[in-house]
Amino acid sequence: MAGQLTGRVALVTGAARGIGLAIATRLAEAGAETIIHDRDAQAATIARSLSAAGWSASSLIHDLAVPSAPSAMLAELRLAGREPDILVLCASAEIRETWEALSEDALRVQSEVNLHATARLLQAFLPVMVGRGFGRVIAIGSVQEVRGNADCLYYAATKAAQTSMILTLARTLRTPDITLNVIQPGAIRTERNQAILQQPGREALARERIPLGRLGSPGDCAGLALLLCTPDGAYLNGAEIAVDGGMRL
Repeated sequence: MAGQLTGRVALVTGAARGIGLAIATRLAEAGAETIIHDRDAQAATIARSLSAAGWSASSLIHDLAVPSAPSAMLAELRLAGREPDILVLCASAEIRETWEALSEDALRVQSEVNLHATARLLQAFLPVMVGRGFGRVIAIGSVQEVRGNADCLYYAATKAAQTSMILTLARTLRTPDITLNVIQPGAIRTERNQAILQQPGREALARERIPLGRLGSPGDCAGLALLLCTPDGAYLNGAEIAVDGGMRL
């Protein structure tokens, strides 16, 4: 694993926690210069921890709910000479509300972070990849795109729209060594999900929906992300890969 990504620069959004943190760590271990993005100072804490372990890591703190964030991220990285050739779109907003209770704030925040920021980040960083003739884009989708929960109606819709954007680019960009793929996690034991899983009966209900009978861990997504960034994954383009223990079935 060590050295597979030496010379590559990887930007992982939402990388201070959960799946993003697991992916960023795996890419750093493989030799990539890894940029830990998040909306708060935890990004800097993680970057320092990875650097202390001997890997190349730096932090980038911007809130993707702010429309100007992607262009500001590009400017900051360009100034530092670290424009990425790997982009992992992991940051997301999930606001649990039923269709009856769906608020304007939930519509706005989930649209900005899950959908609009995806478009803006692609506009910011894809041109550099095209100019170099190499790039890897991985979007972190969700099993809810195909098997949604009643209280995640709009979240699921925004993730499905994000996937549509990635697949359209995978089909139309037509640059030989730029790939765009989607990883769709299922029930993963993350900080975000922990409060829900602690509700009476919720974890048991989740297990019943998963043929493997167990929840996943953030690391279950990290190895797949690494594969998609290495030469071994170079012919995977436009793939939607479920990491859900069969939950989508």
